[in-house]
Amino acid sequence: MDVAVLGEGHDILKRLVEEAGLGKDQREHYVQVVPSYVFRPGQNWRGRSETVRLNGVDFLFPAALDILLAKLRRLEEKDLRAFELVIERTQHPTPDELIRELRDSYDQFYLQLDGKKSLLWENTEQLWPRIFGQEINVREQIINPVFDQLSKDDTSADYLTQLRQRLGL
Repeated sequence: MDVAVLGEGHDILKRLVEEAGLGKDQREHYVQVVPSYVFRPGQNWRGRSETVRLNGVDFLFPAALDILLAKLRRLEEKDLRAFELVIERTQHPTPDELIRELRDSYDQFYLQLDGKKSLLWENTEQLWPRIFGQEINVREQIINPVFDQLSKDDTSADYLTQLRQRLGL
């Protein structure tokens, strides 16, 4: 389990985890203390999270969806297993639910100068067949609907052009 620390206390918590024998090199299932910027959940994660106060310390627990969204940015084998386990136990997220959340991160789906897709784009294409049993067209199912909505909302054509250029689209 990763524990992302907001503000001060990172070193103290890391030491406590080690003293308790819960560190990465101390057991198969472990606690890893990381800076908060390592956790890259969905845009609306704080609204879905739950705060619990224990002994004067606030613990902020993200929703399973947001943990999965953060794992999608890395997508190692253990992350794919986490998707399978959560979906098996909760039946969520569905493909439509995940697509809606990924649209909130549309600016993370871009083409690099060499034409290579961003890591989130590649990982989404890798995840879909394994978890949902079908391919996904990121441009058609995630990116284009966002631009369509921006156009409907009277976003200036200049801004949309600049945004497409910035994303390499």
